[in-house]
Amino acid sequence: MNLLSSKIEQLLHQSRLLLEKLSLPSKDEYISAASAAFHDVRAATSSSWNLTYLTFRPIFILLAIIGRYLAIVLRVIAQHSIAHGWVALREGYFQLRTASIWFVRFQRDLPLTAKYAEIGVVTALGILWMLRRRFQKYRYGERVMTWYRNKKKRVLNWYQGVVNKVAETSLLLAMLLPHILYVLLVAGMKWLVPSVVTYLATRTYLISFISIWRPLYQTFCVVGEISFNIASLKPNDDENKQTTKKSKPSEIKHQQKHKDQLREHKQLAIDLLKYWVVYSTLLAIAGMARLLPFMQPFLPIDETKKSSQGWKFFTPKVAKAGFLSRFRLSAAFVQEVMLIFFVWLLLMPQSFLRNDESVEKWKTRKKPKSNRPVDILYNMLSPSVTSAMKSSAFLSGKVEGSSYGVKAIQFLQSLLGALVFTRVLSESWKDVIIQTILESTALLPAALTLLMPGYFTSYGVIYVSLVVPAGYSIKVISQAGKSTISPDAILSSMDDVSRYLQFWVVSVPTSTVLYWFEPVLAWIPLSTHATWLLWAFIQMKSPTRKIYTLMEDELIVFGILKSHGKDESVNKDLNETILFRSVSRIIAALPSSNTVANAEPPIDAKDSHEKQE
Repeated sequence: MNLLSSKIEQLLHQSRLLLEKLSLPSKDEYISAASAAFHDVRAATSSSWNLTYLTFRPIFILLAIIGRYLAIVLRVIAQHSIAHGWVALREGYFQLRTASIWFVRFQRDLPLTAKYAEIGVVTALGILWMLRRRFQKYRYGERVMTWYRNKKKRVLNWYQGVVNKVAETSLLLAMLLPHILYVLLVAGMKWLVPSVVTYLATRTYLISFISIWRPLYQTFCVVGEISFNIASLKPNDDENKQTTKKSKPSEIKHQQKHKDQLREHKQLAIDLLKYWVVYSTLLAIAGMARLLPFMQPFLPIDETKKSSQGWKFFTPKVAKAGFLSRFRLSAAFVQEVMLIFFVWLLLMPQSFLRNDESVEKWKTRKKPKSNRPVDILYNMLSPSVTSAMKSSAFLSGKVEGSSYGVKAIQFLQSLLGALVFTRVLSESWKDVIIQTILESTALLPAALTLLMPGYFTSYGVIYVSLVVPAGYSIKVISQAGKSTISPDAILSSMDDVSRYLQFWVVSVPTSTVLYWFEPVLAWIPLSTHATWLLWAFIQMKSPTRKIYTLMEDELIVFGILKSHGKDESVNKDLNETILFRSVSRIIAALPSSNTVANAEPPIDAKDSHEKQE
C-alpha cells in the first residue's frame, strides 16, 4: 500500500510539473482574449457586409426594377391568356356540340345499307389493326421476307445452272438467253392479259417513270456522292503534295475511304451516262424523223391528245390522210412498244456465268461484249454520234489540233493574259472565256442554221441539245473507262463525268418546260432560234453547274434528296426556296377582295349621282 501511495504521489507531482511547463492561461486572461477576438470578428464581418452591399446594391436595384416590369408583363399575359383560353375552350365546346349533333342527325338520315357499310369499314379497320399487332408479335413479315429471299436464291441458282449448261454448248446462246426469256414473257403477257399491257402503256405514267424519272433520281444521287467525294479529296491532295511526310494516319485513312467510294460510284456513273447517250440519240433520231416530210404519213398521231410521256418528238403534226397513212401505226401500239423497250433497256439483268473456263474464253476475245441492253445499244449508236461530231470538224481533236486553231487559241490566251496582267480581267474570267470558246467550236456547224428559217433551225436545235452533249459524253466515257488511268487523273475524269450527268439532269426539266410552252412559242417569231441559243447556253459548264446546284438545293430542302455535306442547304428555310417565293409572288400579284371592294364605291357613287340628276 505504501508503494502504491508513493507511486501516485510521484504521478501527481509529474502532472503538476507538466501543467506548469504548458503554461496554460488563466481564466480571466482567456476570457479577455476571447472577448477581443469576438469584437474583431464582428468588426470584420460588418465591414465585409458593408462592402458587399455597396458592390451589389445597383445590381439588386436593377433586378428589382426588371422583376417589377416582368411581373406586370406576366400578369397581363396571364390575364389575356386565361381570357382567350376560356373563350377558346367555350368555342371549342360549342363547335364540338354542333359537330356531334350534326353527326348524329347525319347518321340517322343515312339508309340502312350505308350504316352497314360504315360498320363493315370500322370492323375491317379494327381487324387490320389486330392483324398488324399479330404480325408484329409473331414476325410474319420477317418470315415472308426470309421465304422470298430463299425462293429468289433458288431461282437464281437454277437460272445460273441453266446458263452454265447452255454456255457449255454456245456462249452466244447463253448471252442471248435473258433476252429470249424476256421476249417469251412479253408474248405471254400480251396473249393472256393484253388489256393490262395496253392500260399500263396508255393510261399510266409508267413509261415516264421508267425512262426519265427513275434514271433522273439515280443521276441526282450519284452526282451528289461523286461531288462530295471529289470535294473531300481535292483539298487533301493539295495538302499532301506539299506536306506528304506530315500526313497523319487518320487523314490518309479518310482520304482512302473517299477514293474507294469514288471507285464504287464510277461504274454506276458511267452506266447512267451510257443510258443518257442512248436516250438522247434515240430522241435525236425520232426528232429528225418527225421533221422529215416524207416520214409524216408513217408516224402515229396521239388521238387522245395525251403527251407521249417523255418522247416529245413522237407527236407529229396532223397531216391529210393519204395512201401512205394506211401504214401508220396507232399511238397505243407505239406506247406499248416503248414500255416493253424501256423495261428491256433498264431492267433486264445480265447473264451469270459461273463456269471459269467459259468466262475466261469469253474474256479472251478481241472485243468482249456485254449482253446488257444499254451496252448493246451504246456500242451500236455511239459510232454514229462520234462520226457526226467528227464530220463537224470536232471531237476535241481537229479544231484544237489544227495549226490555225492552235494559233488562234494561243493568240487569244496571250491577249487575255495581257488583260489579266493589267487587271482589266480576272484569272477566273480568263479561264471561263477560253473554256467557252473551246466548247463553242462544236456548235459551229449548227450555228449556220441560225441564218436559216425555223424549219432548218429545228435540226440545229436537235444537234445542239442532243448530238453535241452525247458526243461529249461518249468522249468522257472513253476517258473514264480506261483501265490504265492514273490515280491523279481519276478526279478530273470523274469531274467531267459528273459535269455531263448534271447536264442531262438539267436538260430534262428544260425540255419539259419547252414542250409545255410549245403552242405559245409557235406564235412567237424566231422562237426556234431562241431555243437554239438557250440550249447552247445551258450546255456550257458554268450555266450547267449553277442550274444543277439550284435544282439540287431545292430538292434537298424539300427532303427529296440527301444532303452530302451541304449544311447551308439543310439549314435553309422552306420560305427561302425559289418555288415558294415564286408562288408567293404570283399569289401577291393576284387581285384581292379588298382591292375589288375599294374599287367599286366610286363607280356606285357615280351611278347614284347620275340617278339623282
